[in-house]
Amino acid sequence: MISLVHRFDPLVQALRGRWYRQVHYVSDSANWSFKWDAHYIATGLEERLGRPVPIITAPWRLRHQVILFGNRAVWFNGPRDRLHPSNALFLTWFHGEPGSGEEKMDAMFAMMPGIFERMRKVIVSCVTSRQVLMAHGVPGDKIELIPLGVDLNCFQPADAVTRTRLRDALEIPQDACVIGSFQKDGQGWGDGEEAKLVKGPDYFLEVMARLRERHPRLMVMLTGPARGYVKRGLERLGIPYRHRFLENYLDIVSCYQVLDLYAITSRAEGGPKALMESWACGVPVVSSRMGMPADWILDGQNGFLSDVGDTARMAEQVSLLLESPGLLATMREGGLETVQGLGWGQIVGQYHAMMRASDVI
Repeated sequence: MISLVHRFDPLVQALRGRWYRQVHYVSDSANWSFKWDAHYIATGLEERLGRPVPIITAPWRLRHQVILFGNRAVWFNGPRDRLHPSNALFLTWFHGEPGSGEEKMDAMFAMMPGIFERMRKVIVSCVTSRQVLMAHGVPGDKIELIPLGVDLNCFQPADAVTRTRLRDALEIPQDACVIGSFQKDGQGWGDGEEAKLVKGPDYFLEVMARLRERHPRLMVMLTGPARGYVKRGLERLGIPYRHRFLENYLDIVSCYQVLDLYAITSRAEGGPKALMESWACGVPVVSSRMGMPADWILDGQNGFLSDVGDTARMAEQVSLLLESPGLLATMREGGLETVQGLGWGQIVGQYHAMMRASDVI
């Protein structure tokens, strides 16, 4: 009897570990983008698994669990050696390259590829991020490409009456050409007078400067914290703007609904979410070629792409859209069609399939 128990003990332990195995989503406590990723992914997985998926900040005492690090900083900065080897680990890596001037980013790259050895999968949201990780020694079969998503129940186009009402509420003239920029592009969480160059606020101002004379009714809509650099730049250029700091993330929908188009001038991104959110609200997008725009924009069909830093070409693309109502409508419909494949339901389905393929749920 003793020999039989001993013989089957590994199987019993494995079944016990599987029986108590639960998915935990690890994020930080900040009220920003990662919080909403955590909300949509965790609640979506709960629906598919039929059991809770807790959102936590400190996973270090867990055993025999599935742990999805939605914020890589928690993994890199935490006491990784304390995490029990019985856990199945997954890590999200949105973007980043060495030599960007960010000490924390360079420190993470200095630890590659060994830092990912314990991960079942490293999740990236765009092809560029996958290429960067592979170039730094991360095996391709360890990398899973899953895009960022959007809540298609909340982000929707406005009808003409609603658009008029929203513009009136924001004191935006009905005949203004309104370009959106909702990304945090200043350093820190204060006024943001110092530019966060990876987000391309300098390029954004260059594009606006090129558009100013050609489009006298030009106006810019801003949201988010740390926008001081762009605001001061627009003031120097004499371009009017509106800026809303939102306590509730979902209030941003109404800001998209007043736009004519959205401009993304970043040097590097994992997303940005503004791509999907703009499309879902019926707003055409002009973007630099990086991140998810490089993967999802079909140039001239559902948006326009330009090389990073090519502000002259981007300004021409914006002008073409503002001066061509038919083309603007075509781009609008193209974006609305494309974004239907990027709802959080579809994205969570990819997370679920990845975990099943990894045999952890």
